[in-house]
Amino acid sequence: MEYFEIVDFLNSVDMSCLNFEDFRILGNATSLSNYTGEQLEFYRGPLLYALIRFLKPKQILEFGTGGGYSTLCMAKSLSDNNIDGKIYTIDRVGNDEKITRFYKLPNNKSIQKNKISNREIWELIAKKTWIEKIIPIRGYSGVVMEKLSMKNIDFCYIDGVHTYDGAKHDFFSFLKISSKKFSIVFDDYIERDFYGVKEFIDSEVAPHFNLKLIQSDPENNLKQFVTTTNAYGMVYLKYDSEEPAINNYDKSYVDSFLKSYRTADLMIRSKRYELEKCLPFLKNIKFKFWR
Repeated sequence: MEYFEIVDFLNSVDMSCLNFEDFRILGNATSLSNYTGEQLEFYRGPLLYALIRFLKPKQILEFGTGGGYSTLCMAKSLSDNNIDGKIYTIDRVGNDEKITRFYKLPNNKSIQKNKISNREIWELIAKKTWIEKIIPIRGYSGVVMEKLSMKNIDFCYIDGVHTYDGAKHDFFSFLKISSKKFSIVFDDYIERDFYGVKEFIDSEVAPHFNLKLIQSDPENNLKQFVTTTNAYGMVYLKYDSEEPAINNYDKSYVDSFLKSYRTADLMIRSKRYELEKCLPFLKNIKFKFWR
């Protein structure tokens, strides 16, 4: 796996002069930590903006909307660069669902903590032309991808469930509907408690594809969570072949895994989320079988 510092990677896609101030405004409003109010992953915004500008994808699939920082940065890039594209973004939390979060709007003197929805925040900080590029889809990815009818997706951002099987499901689900030529960005390639993205990439993605690891945390804000001294960041995969990428894997293996994971999403994990909304203390209980 090739390794890049964030600045060097931005230079490689002709974005060395990117002004970060717009991204700080978006990040403060949409991606402060739910626990501390810190801004921990600011550079993923400029990175995704740069890749959308460079690759010019027409159909983008995002697993894990969160507060919408990544979504808005990609939509901004589509709009700024006159790219006729759409972003399908999946999250278990609906875009109109009010949740308690930290945020700082441009006219706020300090960080706020209130119940507010993505839509309410987006309408205060994003241009209408950006929001029109975004198609929010509510639900667990296993439930959504079982029903969703899409094809020829040419860019995917995987930042949903951070377990080994969660990353695996989203990756295989994308490969089944991807264009023959596509790009993927995995967030959170990091050795951290309850995370399995790095292990999945090392075990099942790296043997089949050329990958780039981008150090997207130059200020070391995530060091407090890292369990080893290994390099971490975001992983970029660009695929360009007439052979479908899914053919790198045994079809029966992929289909069997997807069926099992999606059944658990439907019957267990999505049910837990509905229970958590009624009984919030359940969020702090780690049941491995329905994380």
